[in-house]
Amino acid sequence: MRPLLLGYTVPDEVMAEITAMDPNPPVQTHKFAWALARSLREGFGEVRLLSTLPVQSYPLVRRLLFRRFAFRAGRIEGEAMGFVNLIVLKHLTRFLACLGFTRRIRREWGTDVLFIHGVHSPFLLYGWMMRRLGLDVVPVLTDPPGVELATDGLVARLLKRLDRRLVLLLLSRASAFVALSPVWREMLPGIGKALIFPGILGRDWLEALATATPARRPADAPVTVVYAGGVSAAYGMDRLLDAAARLPAVRFLIFGKGDYVPRVTAGDLANVEYGGFVDARALALHLMAADILINPRPSGEAFARYSFPSKLIEYVATGRPVLTTRIVSIPSEIAPCFHYIDDESGEGIARAIEALVALGREERLARAAAAREIIMRECSEAAIGGKLAALCGAAPRAEA
Repeated sequence: MRPLLLGYTVPDEVMAEITAMDPNPPVQTHKFAWALARSLREGFGEVRLLSTLPVQSYPLVRRLLFRRFAFRAGRIEGEAMGFVNLIVLKHLTRFLACLGFTRRIRREWGTDVLFIHGVHSPFLLYGWMMRRLGLDVVPVLTDPPGVELATDGLVARLLKRLDRRLVLLLLSRASAFVALSPVWREMLPGIGKALIFPGILGRDWLEALATATPARRPADAPVTVVYAGGVSAAYGMDRLLDAAARLPAVRFLIFGKGDYVPRVTAGDLANVEYGGFVDARALALHLMAADILINPRPSGEAFARYSFPSKLIEYVATGRPVLTTRIVSIPSEIAPCFHYIDDESGEGIARAIEALVALGREERLARAAAAREIIMRECSEAAIGGKLAALCGAAPRAEA
């Protein structure tokens, strides 16, 4: 079988340009996209990419026109489609761009199965059309549809609500689906074939960890808690700062972008440091030097039910203890990999940190090492690739 991945998989140098122009760059989307592409190659023996650039609409990203280009990464070839970066026109031009590739998809590339990354309605509409033409269509669902951002205006919010209804209708027409949360089974009861997994441990992240050699820490160094991700209340930053205020002897180091950066950098808490927005290798070094890696994402948020924070898998791969809220998308097979925050208030997070510190360093690291073995077994690109191939009825093939 020959798979095509329709989504957001673009070269690293293009992602660097997006990061420079977008106030909330989709870093985890980029990481997952490449891990998914490599997993498909592991499982099917080959994969081709048809992509769009994952940018927010003008004027948040001050560029109106993105042009088409071809690219290659290792042995994976791809095409990036052009589009107009304005609300409504963005969806229309992306759909038209897909239509322009139909002949190549069916005849030149010989595509058997179309994987669609995410819940972008132009791609799902195109998938519905290709399903009617005989292709198997498999959406890969990483986030809920129509997520409204703080930066969205009234028109954008109304359009997203309309888009959400369209997305659910189109998803119900798929051949099968892949999701990062079991909640999607409730949303799509009519689709019998599904694969649920929490995420993919990307090869690039393992390479970054392999080169990370943190400096030896003094015996009297303070306990260090590290967070990496969206720096906003939606990701629990307000509660994490409250916890930091209650633990003045603990050092908190925060990486990422978001609307809470001014509060983090205000200097009100002497034990809180902002590390900025750094690349994978620099971040790996800081995570490897930490005592605790934390995910304070509120479990009650709607989007937390439909997705899985990929940073949790990256955290566990460091071999350092991971403390997280009990988000519902954590599957049973990796549930033992984490320590849990049961009270998600600032006071509750502070108590959870104190309880983990009380275990002692050796006990924490021993449990973290066992957790890493589970993640390596369950979430590697090869493991996920085999599951994706099996979902589509293809025997996993060795790399060509």
